[in-house]
Amino acid sequence: MPNPNLNMKKITIIILLLVSFTNYAQSVSLTKSAIFKDSKKHSTLLFSLEDDNGGLVTIRSYIGGLIPKLKGYYIQYFDANLKLIKETDYEVDDNHIKNAFIKDNKLHIIEYNHDKKADKIIFNAVSANLKDLKFSKKEILSFSEDNLQKYFGVILFPFFINNLSQLDGDHMGEVVMSSTNQYFVINFDFNNKDKETHKIFVFNTNFEKVYEQLIQKDIKDKYFDYNSIDVDDIDGTVYFLGKSFENNSRRSKKKGKANYHFELFKVDADGQKNISFKHADKFISSLELIKTDNRLACVGFYGEKDQGRYNGVSLFNLDPENLQMKNEKFTPFSEEFMTDKYGNKEGKKDRKKKKGLHNIDFKGVYMMASGDIIINAEEFYWTTHTSMSANGGMTTYTIYHFDDIMSIRLDKEGNLKWARNINKAQTGFSNSSFTSIPVGETSYFFINCSDKIKKLSADRIAFRQTKAKKSNLYMLSINAEGHIDFEKLIDDKDSKVYYKVNNGNANINNQTVILTGKRKKKTRILKIKI
Repeated sequence: MPNPNLNMKKITIIILLLVSFTNYAQSVSLTKSAIFKDSKKHSTLLFSLEDDNGGLVTIRSYIGGLIPKLKGYYIQYFDANLKLIKETDYEVDDNHIKNAFIKDNKLHIIEYNHDKKADKIIFNAVSANLKDLKFSKKEILSFSEDNLQKYFGVILFPFFINNLSQLDGDHMGEVVMSSTNQYFVINFDFNNKDKETHKIFVFNTNFEKVYEQLIQKDIKDKYFDYNSIDVDDIDGTVYFLGKSFENNSRRSKKKGKANYHFELFKVDADGQKNISFKHADKFISSLELIKTDNRLACVGFYGEKDQGRYNGVSLFNLDPENLQMKNEKFTPFSEEFMTDKYGNKEGKKDRKKKKGLHNIDFKGVYMMASGDIIINAEEFYWTTHTSMSANGGMTTYTIYHFDDIMSIRLDKEGNLKWARNINKAQTGFSNSSFTSIPVGETSYFFINCSDKIKKLSADRIAFRQTKAKKSNLYMLSINAEGHIDFEKLIDDKDSKVYYKVNNGNANINNQTVILTGKRKKKTRILKIKI
């Protein structure tokens, strides 16, 4: 239903036919850099950092070589109008950037390095004045065979084999900043077959180590899934969340009941405490941890029959001091949400057949000033295809799908305020997916699409994909009442680049979104201020 207070502009026939969508001017400003050329064609925006004067630092990784691999980073410093002040090409070999922040007019990089000659893992603080970007480096943490047992309490040899093969998954020293960059935590997840083993190191932003703690569970590593970690902005306390399977099995169900529980750890300089929680009749694949000054919550999607078929949203509120469960809530998807996705009459058969939603990928979880929680997600999956060439050869290829946007808003207690599904269908990585940011009471989404917006049944629309070079940049928004609006920000005819919304950065505190515009080696930085 439209918001009667909005000044609706009935511009096209599609809009005239819709009751769920309106199109109106949002209060946003767009600032573009000049177009420049990169030496490498492929780059990825990793970090966008804003200083106290509105200046912007962007850090983009790039790949190169016959066998493509990380070769370095483009680091650029712009003024508030995105005029380039300084840039440098930060080349790498066995080192890479884990995180970065700005403090006292300096850019500080937290760098991981595998020194193969010394058989050593090193974490460095790499710092430079913004105006010259001349970096100096100091070691803040290192591991070698000599001190590994000291740090981890167990011998994990052979340690340095097959490019650190005993590191579990991709957690080769994950680095997470607190909300306003007062602290950061380095989290190591090691593959210790007998025990789930994590080691965390907490530093302040003067690169002084505050404390370190070993987190171990008496469970085989393969029966524990790490979910999420957060570090408190006030005192550096770490909250660590994981999923622990039961009965020596990774089966999600045993005798119709959940065969796992979640474990939440609170870790500080004085020690650690933990709590376990589960619901035998609700099936959750993973949870996201969210922490503010006086609030601790875990949120995720759940299924009534299976953890791969989602029927609603779960919320667990815990006391951040003693970890006691304050309340838990399981809220099914609303009728409005299901109608958004499937339509009315003709969609009911599809709903019944699927018995829940599949392939939901978390994109962001946000705590609003009111205490409400917004969850943004996307329908993501891939399909594999085989084709035959004219000479009889067979080729197998994979297509990656980025489909509907899903956004859900819960109140403090987990009651559903609204849930909306925005229909879209996209494939490939060049111009798919979206970047989102909450500002005030509204959630904003930035997508690429065609101007040919498709009308669906039940007063719904679907955003269509087009070629990258023909992409228009659109802004969608969902307000406090759950009403959806959209507006075109940049027309492809007026732009020499398209914008990589699947690789955008949202700076929550500054209410800005940073996007990279690309066309071959041509590059432009775009700042959207809401």
